[in-house]
Parts: sequence; structure tokens; C-alpha cells
Amino acid sequence: METTVKTRNNKPLGRLTERQIKRRVGEAWALLENPEYSEKQVLLSAELLYYSADKEKVLEEMTKRKKGHFAMFFYGTPDPNKELTIDFRLSEIRLN
Repeated sequence: METTVKTRNNKPLGRLTERQIKRRVGEAWALLENPEYSEKQVLLSAELLYYSADKEKVLEEMTKRKKGHFAMFFYGTPDPNKELTIDFRLSEIRLN
């Protein structure tokens, strides 16, 4: 399961609440743009760009995008037999 998220007329969905994102994504990694957080750093809403059960595909999709404020979340239940590793990758950083 991997999906670039668009509506019927091929436009982005727009801003979704965290609950709406969870419902749409199911058990998968999600690429979000322009995330909005509460004072306690809890995700409130964002634009859902892409999701996949394959983390590498989501990272690949993120590196294709040159500009923006992105976040990547895992929605689902982590496998207790696997180790969690956080891997930060940036294709390029530009200051204008």
C-alpha cells in the first residue's frame, strides 16, 4: 500500500486533523507537510502528501520535494520484537 494523496480532480486534499490522517492512513508511514502542533508538541493538523507501509518509500518521496516543512509519522502498532531506529536524511538544505 502506497499512495500519493489527491482528490478526484488531482488536487491535494488540504489540511486534515490528526484523527483524519490516522483514519485515512491506517497502519503505515505518512509524509506530512506544514504540520501544526499544540503547545505540548502534539500534532494537531497537517497536509497529508503520501503514505506507505514501506518507510524507505516515504523517505524517497520526501527527498523528491525541495521546499517545505515536512514531518514523517508512523501510524500503527510498533512490532515489539524490532528495534526502533530514527534516521534523519536531508537531500539538501538551502538558506535564501
